Amino acid sequence: MHDKERPLDVQSQKPRFPLRIEKAGIVNVIKEVVFNSSGRPYNVVASFDVFTDLPEWQRGMHMSRPGEAIMDILESSSSLPIKTFEGLCEEVSKRTLEVSESSSYAETRLRGAMVLRSRSKINGRVTTEPIKVISSAKAQREPPVTRHSIGVIVSGMTVCPCALEMIRDYSKDLLGAELGSRKTQDLSDLIDRAVNELPLASHVQRGTAKLVGYGAKPGALDVYELVDIAERAMSSPTQAVLKRVDEASLVRTAFSRPRFVEDVVREMGLEVARTYGGKVSQDTNFLFVQRNFESIHKHDVKAILRASLGELVEQLSLIEKPNAIGE
Repeated sequence: MHDKERPLDVQSQKPRFPLRIEKAGIVNVIKEVVFNSSGRPYNVVASFDVFTDLPEWQRGMHMSRPGEAIMDILESSSSLPIKTFEGLCEEVSKRTLEVSESSSYAETRLRGAMVLRSRSKINGRVTTEPIKVISSAKAQREPPVTRHSIGVIVSGMTVCPCALEMIRDYSKDLLGAELGSRKTQDLSDLIDRAVNELPLASHVQRGTAKLVGYGAKPGALDVYELVDIAERAMSSPTQAVLKRVDEASLVRTAFSRPRFVEDVVREMGLEVARTYGGKVSQDTNFLFVQRNFESIHKHDVKAILRASLGELVEQLSLIEKPNAIGE
């Protein structure tokens, strides 16, 4: 008999068709996240998704509970030792799991826009540049373990190596034809040096680099370092405001470092190995994605690379060992 003084718990009823649901929850909960870590500010307008699983004998999830968990953690963040995005996601997941007795796990995902204040690599000025931060934490009830992820998405530009090489060959042929019979070995060498050192035409595209680490402890992978790795992997960073002399400097930098999308994901892997090889567990997994918005095609191009830190460090040791290639 239902107690009329208490609302009927419809979610706890048995479903008509009893099947376990792998994932149910709330998505796109918008909140402001502010904290400081290592003397640097982290201020993000974030979208939260929180999920749990549902047993076959329970009709529905109590959807208010993960929302309350987000509010509780954010409101008490000043008293909690939260210094990372993945640490914040962990606290929300654990709180959700506490109030979801029938669930075996709770997972929180965070996506947000963050403005980085830093000194420009192009002109040395203090600049603010937008990036995207992505993070997650999945708290499991039995055994009681939590797995984290942290990553960034940044914009940059790439110069096509293939088109650049074709323009280089064309320039050599053009200069050689102009010289005609006057062409000597010294002039041929001068032509080679000129077309190899002078900026030449190619097609350029803006792209986004995505770099995510999975399984590292909170704080082991730094957002600012991940942004720097992703930007340096491309031909050049982009910047919101540039004077003419700065534009020229950026273009010269980009054309001295032509990169395919495949080059970019490999460069990110190389720099991750150099940066974290001795600092983070070798079991940490990484995802590298580069997408270019093509300037001369009607389609985009994309490259994806997945590897553990151990695999990256092993490959790094081979390319840095003298005479390793070809042995």
